[in-house]
Amino acid sequence: MKIWLKLAATAATVVALAGCAGAQYQSLQGRMPPVEQGNGRIYFYQPQAQPSAAASAQHKLRVNQDVVGRNKPGSFFFVDRPAGNYVVTNLYWTGDGVSFKLDPGQTRYVRITAESLGSTGTVGKLSMELVDPPEVAEAELLKMRYWGAASSEQVSGLR
Repeated sequence: MKIWLKLAATAATVVALAGCAGAQYQSLQGRMPPVEQGNGRIYFYQPQAQPSAAASAQHKLRVNQDVVGRNKPGSFFFVDRPAGNYVVTNLYWTGDGVSFKLDPGQTRYVRITAESLGSTGTVGKLSMELVDPPEVAEAELLKMRYWGAASSEQVSGLR
């Protein structure tokens, strides 16, 4: 009897999580909201889809001093910001961050990788890399899912 309860609970969890998954990037390309004049767009994505302690850890991400969301394996989100200079890092500035200039109408892509500490699988640092040219990032994003990342800029029509 206990085993059936565990199986039922696991099945319910899987169904609930599947319902939370956003649409894939490739199906959203024509539905993304336009970038307002004078702004640029920053995409955050984590191609690691393998469930490991390091890859599945979600970190708060900052753009300059503002927390904008969390990373999630196999998922992406974006924020729009005025043209200017930006530094992207995790909440506590413990991982490798990236710095870049964002021009009006420009889109920049930040790839996130969660690294483990040794053979324990314990979460180590979060590495970030500015991906250029944009075509490389867009190809990696095709099968990733939008999730909004708990960002205040979450776009409800994309889920």
